[in-house]
Amino acid sequence: MKIQTILMCAAAALMLSGAQAATTYDGNGQVPEQFRLSGKAAAKLHDYLSINADTAEKLAKACEAIARKNNSQVVVVVVDPQGLMVHMHRMDGEGWIQIKATEQKALTALRTRAPSRVLNNRNIEDPFTTANMKGYDLTTQEGGLPIIVNGQLIGAIGVGGIPPVERNATYGEEMCARDALEQVIGPQPALLPDLAAQRRAEQQQKQSRN
Repeated sequence: MKIQTILMCAAAALMLSGAQAATTYDGNGQVPEQFRLSGKAAAKLHDYLSINADTAEKLAKACEAIARKNNSQVVVVVVDPQGLMVHMHRMDGEGWIQIKATEQKALTALRTRAPSRVLNNRNIEDPFTTANMKGYDLTTQEGGLPIIVNGQLIGAIGVGGIPPVERNATYGEEMCARDALEQVIGPQPALLPDLAAQRRAEQQQKQSRN
């Protein structure tokens, strides 16, 4: 009975901590089995933290559904914590360049443990950032986000291939990745400001005044 009571209290505490977590970036590092490798696959690789194929596929399908809703198309790449590709999906019309660029976004988010928007914004302030980061195989393109569950990184996602003319205030590569993560994993932190868009808006205002 004591063991059962202890287990029930632990489960209740875990549920409470999950309920109180503002985003999936918060928590005690315990990743639910539904999102990670488990069973024979985990035992074979000695890896109980990496995102599983089912979750990666769900993220890709969620992003595709968002793209279709916006009459658009995307490439989605999901990698594990080692940088190995778990899932790649490209909609019709996407080619080699879009696939490689999207993979770079995912790897950048993984290696920096941060949205690729961080380097994208830094490049606005310092145009040499792109050249500097190339030496580390990092990209300054937005669209890459780390995949974090209960405070534990389990992989990263990259979204690309959306033509600029099809992007708007509610739809873009980074937003597609964020929205897919929220649908499949849970609440995500607010996206970082888009400095490039802010600069363009400022320039347009100056031109209109002149």
